[in-house]
Amino acid sequence: MKNRERTFELAKAREYDLIIIGGGIVGAGIAQDAACRGLSVLLIEKDDFAAHTSSKTTKLIHGGLRYLEQGHLKLTYQLSQERALLEQLAPHLVKDISFVLPLTDKDRIFGWKARIGLTLYDLLSSGLFHDGQHHEKLEPKEIFEAAPALAQENITGGLRFHDAITDDARLVLTVIKSAMSQGAHVLNYLEAVNLKYHDKVVREVECRDRLDGATATLRCKVCVNAAGVFSDQIIGMVKKNWKPRIIPGKGIHIVLPFSAFPTNTGLFLPTPDKRYVFVLPWQRALMVGTTDSAYSGDLNNPVPTSNEIDYLLQILNKYNGGRPLNRTDVKAAWAGIRPLISPVDLNKAPEKSKQPETKVNNNGNSPSTFKLSREHEIFIGPKGLVNVIGGKLTNYRLMAEQVIDRVLERYPDLTRVEGKRTRTKRLMLGGWLDKEDFLASTAVIASRARKLFLDPATIDHLTSTYGKEALTILDLIEINPELKERICPDFPPIMAEVNYSVEHEMAVSLEDVLSRRTRLAMLNQDQCLESAPKVVHYMQSLLDWDNIRVEAELIALEASFYKIN
Repeated sequence: MKNRERTFELAKAREYDLIIIGGGIVGAGIAQDAACRGLSVLLIEKDDFAAHTSSKTTKLIHGGLRYLEQGHLKLTYQLSQERALLEQLAPHLVKDISFVLPLTDKDRIFGWKARIGLTLYDLLSSGLFHDGQHHEKLEPKEIFEAAPALAQENITGGLRFHDAITDDARLVLTVIKSAMSQGAHVLNYLEAVNLKYHDKVVREVECRDRLDGATATLRCKVCVNAAGVFSDQIIGMVKKNWKPRIIPGKGIHIVLPFSAFPTNTGLFLPTPDKRYVFVLPWQRALMVGTTDSAYSGDLNNPVPTSNEIDYLLQILNKYNGGRPLNRTDVKAAWAGIRPLISPVDLNKAPEKSKQPETKVNNNGNSPSTFKLSREHEIFIGPKGLVNVIGGKLTNYRLMAEQVIDRVLERYPDLTRVEGKRTRTKRLMLGGWLDKEDFLASTAVIASRARKLFLDPATIDHLTSTYGKEALTILDLIEINPELKERICPDFPPIMAEVNYSVEHEMAVSLEDVLSRRTRLAMLNQDQCLESAPKVVHYMQSLLDWDNIRVEAELIALEASFYKIN
C-alpha cells in the first residue's frame, strides 16, 4: 500500500469523483467497483480497516440457509451466487467448508423440513459457478467420524451441506488492495467530522487525522456513506433531525482449542430457541457463534457478556459427548454489531410513529433482531448523500455494483471511457491474473518456502492469507532468516508478517497487526499477550517509536481483550 502520509497530502490537493466514508467490506467493495469504472476514488475510515463489524463476523461466505427458512428466497439466491463467484475470484481466501446438521429421533418432522430446505438451497445455489456439491444424508457412523465430539445418544442421522469460509478482515484488505491497483486512494484513521454541501449536494468532507490530530477538508463530486452501524451519524451531519434507520444487532463468538471439542467438519446446531449455532474449524482453532440480540451500548466497543458466553457453551454441551465445557476452555471472545435496517422509516412516517419494541431474552438473543431482514438498501439521502445500509459480508460485491450503478444513474457526467458496467465479476483477488496463475504461483510459493525451511502450516497460511504477495514475505525472510520465527507457538503466523503489515498494509498499531492482519488476538488471548512484547519491539524498530509509545501499545492491546474469566 502507498505511504499513508503521502496519500493524505495527495488527497488534500485534488477533487475526487467519489469519497467513500467507511473502510469495512462494503466501502472496500464500492472503492474497487468505482475505480474499475475509471472514477477517481478516496476511501476513508475513522479507525483501522475492518476494525468493526467486518472483522467480527462468523467468517462465512454463505447462501444463508436460515434466511431461506424465513422465506427470503431472493436474498438466499443472491448470496448463493455471490458465494460461488467469490470462490472463483479468491480461491486462496474463500474456501469450501462442509457442515453437518445432526438429527435426533425426537423431531422427525424437523428432519423432513431440513431435507426439503436443503434441496431448495441446492437449487438456488445452482448456476454458472456452482461446483455440484449438493447436500447428502449421513448415517450415525459417518457423523461421529466427522465430529467425534458429538454425543452419540439420540443422534439418529444427519445431513451434510456445503458453504464457504474466509478470513473477513483479510478479505477487506484484499479488496482494498484491488481497488488501489485500479487507482483508488485509501486512508485509515481519518475520521469524517463534518460534511459540507454546495448546490444542495455534499462536496466537501471535513476530516481529522486520528494519529496526529491534523485536520483537512477533502473535495468530491459525490459522497458515499458506507459507514455500517455508524451510517446514521454520517447522515446526521447534513440533516440534524435525521431519525435512525439502523437497529444495531449484537452477535458474539467464542474460540476454543480443537482439543476441547474435536470435529473435522463445521457443525450447524439447532438451538432450543429455534436458532442455529455454528461450530467452525478456523485458523487452527474452533470458533463458535453467534448470538443475536438488540444492542444500545457504545457502537465502538461492544463486548461479550457472561450470559452470552454461557449461552454458547450451553448449546455446545447439549451436543457434547465429552466433559462439560466451561469458561476456562474459552481462549478468546469478541462481539460485533450488525447494521440491521429498521422496518419503519421514521423519516417518512408521521412523528407519532414508533419503532417496534425490542424484547431481549435472558440468553442474549432477541427475537426482533433475529427476524429482521439481512437485506440491504441504497438510497439518495439529504444533500445528495448516497447511502447504503444493511447487507451481508457475502454480497458486498453485488451491493457495491448496485451503489455505483445508482451513482452513475444520478450523476451521469461521472461515466468514464471504461464504460458503465462493473468489471468486478471478472477481477481476480489476491494478485492472481487468473486460475492458471493461481495454480502456478502457489506452486512457486510452496517451493521457495520449503527451501527457506518453513513448516507446512506456515506455507499454507502465507498463501491463504496474502495470495500472490506471499512472495514478498518470502523476500523478507531471505534477507533476514530470523523473521521466519512464529509469533505465537501454536499458530502459523511469523514475524515477517509484522514487517509486511507495517510496510504494505498501513498497520500503525500493535492491535492492527495482532487483531486484523494476523488474527492472533482473536484466536488465543493469552498467547497473544505473551508474544506482544517481541512484536511491539520489532514495530518500534520499524516505526521509530519511543518507549512511552511501546508501553501504550501494550496497554491498549490488553485493554481490547474481553476478560473471559
